[in-house]
Amino acid sequence: MSKITYINLGDLILPPFQAHKQISPEQIREISDSVKTIGIIEPLIVRDTDEGIEIVAGCVRYHAAILAGLKAVPCINMSLDPKAAEILKLHENVKRIPLGHVDQGYTFLMMIETFNMTEQDISECSGKSIAYVSQHISLVRLGSDLIDLVRSGSISFTQARELLKVSDKSERKRLISYCQNNGATVQVLQGWVQDYLRSISVSPPPESAADSEVQPLQSPDISRKCQACDKSVEISQIRQVFFCPPCRQAILSAIEEEKARNIQNSDSKAP
Repeated sequence: MSKITYINLGDLILPPFQAHKQISPEQIREISDSVKTIGIIEPLIVRDTDEGIEIVAGCVRYHAAILAGLKAVPCINMSLDPKAAEILKLHENVKRIPLGHVDQGYTFLMMIETFNMTEQDISECSGKSIAYVSQHISLVRLGSDLIDLVRSGSISFTQARELLKVSDKSERKRLISYCQNNGATVQVLQGWVQDYLRSISVSPPPESAADSEVQPLQSPDISRKCQACDKSVEISQIRQVFFCPPCRQAILSAIEEEKARNIQNSDSKAP
């Protein structure tokens, strides 16, 4: 069993790459209040380097301990090379203390660029699928216009994943605005993106389209049939509601019964 030793905060150094990039002061203060009350309940993982004792896992606890006024923190010193340290961080941050989607993307990309790891290597280390790893890397490589929106929660990672399929910048901006201003669901957005991809397969947009001025926000010209009356309705007019399976089935059955009665009444009135 690894031995826990107390190390002065002043003797610890932060790692060159820190996965958690968007920890707010409020979150640090909340953790610090907990530290003041019950102390550090999970030791930091550290390793010896030429520069000093480097924190491998526990940077957030380190900052909270400083704010709480502690002089030393419990640590486990492990013999780790740089790659092994990053793999341990990956387990800590992805499995135990989940990173946000953007920070996961930057972490995966760093491991590829620094340690020549493949997406499959990262998949095996993190327990995530190769597709999951690839999508997060794509977000930070190709989605510069989406990163802050995902961080802030303005759009979801799933929406960003769909928007990455839209290469035309002006079209992507239009869809982003519609997602933000009108709360388009992922399913609705998927329909728009598929229509866009079909349209460019028939008639690719001109090269200048990416740099053109974004057009005023308009709902994409997509319609769906109403399940109750079968009328075609513009997607912007459709409203999403949620039912449990029994209630949904009961409502659909009632609609079908009403349709059948209307047909019967129409037939009885016919000459």
